[in-house]
Amino acid sequence: MPSSNRRRFLGVAGTALTGLAGCAGDLTTDSDGTTTETSTTDTTTPTDTSTTSDGTSTTSEPESSERTIGDVVVDVTDATVRKAVAYESAMGSGGVIAPDGQQFVVAAVRSGTTSETNATGAPSYDSFDLVVDGETYSPIYVEDRTTGGNTTSLAGRGEIPYDSPYANSYEVGWVAFELPSPVDASAVAVRCRYGGETAEWTLSDDQVDALGRPAPEFELRSFEATPNESSVDISLVVENVSETDGRFLAAVYWPTARIADDDESTIVDRSVDAGGRVEWTQTFDTEYAGGGDSEGDTDAVTASVDGPVTAERTVELDSGTTTSN
Repeated sequence: MPSSNRRRFLGVAGTALTGLAGCAGDLTTDSDGTTTETSTTDTTTPTDTSTTSDGTSTTSEPESSERTIGDVVVDVTDATVRKAVAYESAMGSGGVIAPDGQQFVVAAVRSGTTSETNATGAPSYDSFDLVVDGETYSPIYVEDRTTGGNTTSLAGRGEIPYDSPYANSYEVGWVAFELPSPVDASAVAVRCRYGGETAEWTLSDDQVDALGRPAPEFELRSFEATPNESSVDISLVVENVSETDGRFLAAVYWPTARIADDDESTIVDRSVDAGGRVEWTQTFDTEYAGGGDSEGDTDAVTASVDGPVTAERTVELDSGTTTSN
């Protein structure tokens, strides 16, 4: 069924988030054309950071995260490091992006004036980058890697991509970066350049450490679709075959072709110890799964899982009876 973010896409504004620790500075141009940067170090209350049992690093930010850059106020908050990210979609299904050997940094962003900030921009989405020990990573666009229409929330951050054409009704957007996993670093920051000035929001030591940890490795042990009279039980068993504790994040899809623009995804999100297993089962109604409208129509419906493991199972729907093959 439609998610809350899907409804919010139609114009309901969200709530604002609090900020990251950082520094702000100016870009100046010398007479010989050389551009230099002067920075002001942030002396505000340190960011409180905690690391969850699955290794995901989260932050509890101080209220001093707003930075004036050029003629706008920019607020970058709630940064997170993820080996895989779940997304929601305004039209169509949500899902999971989990490329091998890669990881993500996602943060919430809003900008505007001292009296009002939102997800609209300026600065533009491309004004941001991630600085890792001096090496920069540009923000990524995920629409060509998703199964739905317009992506809304990513990794639980924001309500819409920051500076999106559809961001007018939203208070908080997101910006995302992709980089190799693992990566050893000593200093990492989200940076924004705009109007000849720059500002940075530094990631915590725990978040930098999370970037340097390898991702767990998962192997599929079973993926089954077991038919009942008017439903199907979909089950998934996955094993963490690495020596790393971590998080299993995948999307299971059961088609609902007879409901227009329905979210067909179910996100499976579990913390898994090294050598541990995820065993998951859920029952799905078959009433809206088929595409046939006439009595006696037979429809082959495919259940699937996508993420760090992938698989498909086909179920035949025939006059209310299901059989798995």
